[in-house]
This record gives sequence, C-alpha cells and structure tokens, in this order.
Amino acid sequence: MLYFVIVTTRCNLRCMYCGNDPSLLSEPPDLAYSVKDLRRFLEEDEDPIICFYGGEPLLALDVIEEVMDSIEARRWILQTNGLLLKRLRRRYLTMFDTILVSIDGRPEVTDYYRGRGVYEKVIENVKDIRSRGFRGDIIARMAVSGATDIYRDVVHLLELENPKFDHVHWQLDVLWDYPPYQRYTDFDSWVDNVYNPGISRLVNYWIDNMMDKGEVKGIVPFLGLMKHMLLRQKP
Repeated sequence: MLYFVIVTTRCNLRCMYCGNDPSLLSEPPDLAYSVKDLRRFLEEDEDPIICFYGGEPLLALDVIEEVMDSIEARRWILQTNGLLLKRLRRRYLTMFDTILVSIDGRPEVTDYYRGRGVYEKVIENVKDIRSRGFRGDIIARMAVSGATDIYRDVVHLLELENPKFDHVHWQLDVLWDYPPYQRYTDFDSWVDNVYNPGISRLVNYWIDNMMDKGEVKGIVPFLGLMKHMLLRQKP
C-alpha cells in the first residue's frame, strides 16, 4: 500500500496558486507522532510504499533520514519543489525509486507561478542528483493554471536533454481556492478554448512520436489511459 507521510507543512516557497496557507490548515506544522509509532503502524504491511510529502519535506530532512533508517519499504518516493535537493545525502538519494519535482513548464511560466529564478534552481538541482548517482524515475510535476499553455509547457519539459525528465504529470489549479475558480476570469471558457485544444495537440504529438520515432513519451495521464484501453480495464 502507498502511504503519504507529511513530515512538515512548512514550505520555503509561496507559489501563487498554493493552498498551503498555515492559517487555514488543521494539521500540525511538523510530524505529530514518533517514527517508532509509524514503524508500529506499518508492521502489518509487508511491502509498504512510502512517499514523503509536505509542505516541503526536505525542510524536515532529519525526519526523512530517521524514517528511512528505521523502516524497510518496498519503494521510497519524494515529492519536492526541488530547491533543497542538494541537501539530500547520496546514501539516501540513491534509496529513492521516484522523485517528483514541482516545475510548471517553461522558465517564464514556472517563475510566474513560483517565484523569480525558481526554474533555473530546480533545473540545476535535478542535474545535481543525476550527477550524484540517482538512477530512478524523475517526474516533472506541474500545476496547471490560467497562464499555462499545456501543449507548450509539457513538450518543453519532455524535450529537455539535461536534465532529462522521465515523465511529466500535472493537476489543474481548481482545488486550492474558495470560492472555486476565482483565479480564472472565465474557467469554462479557458477549458474550452485553451486547455482542451492544448490537450488535443498534445495527444497528436504523443501519437506522432510513437508512429514516427517508435518513442513513447512519458506523459503520465496518457500512459494510464492507454494501459486501461489496451488491457480493457475499467477505470
């Protein structure tokens, strides 16, 4: 089973769309139970998969290291904004199977949402973990909002050579504000006239790469849908 361990709700960024407002959160800022308690909780699961989450989990690096030293997991996953990856010692870095790095596409889009200079820092740090021996899956994790061109931003990340993102995934900015959609002038119009046409272009790009190059680009939502279609699985 997959377990999300929120080691801290603190963060070192203030992204435009983020709902991680301490004044609105009921969770404690730091882990409220001991690692021993976590280990006891997981004892009945022979193959736990543990994902460290936040806030920015690398702000609680000592907790991450203690958990990884104390618990045997089938897989280790990290969701991070990428700014503190250099703090992750190689011993622990190479234990991870998957690292999801928050990056929203092209430099100007990422910096617009996340802060000036964030794109370059994230790219530098992803290069660093590859150079230090990380051989697992690196997923570019986008938040898609009104300034996003889903086609251009996904293709930008997929076509990077150094660093190379193995997969790109995204979620829509529709969960983190109240009332809903307040950051959009007209959400329905944006979906119909911007987002959906971009998805159609992205589908064509994905299929063309398979047909012309024999290459399956790592677009996570498409891969999941194709698997269900080929195996005739119900969603």
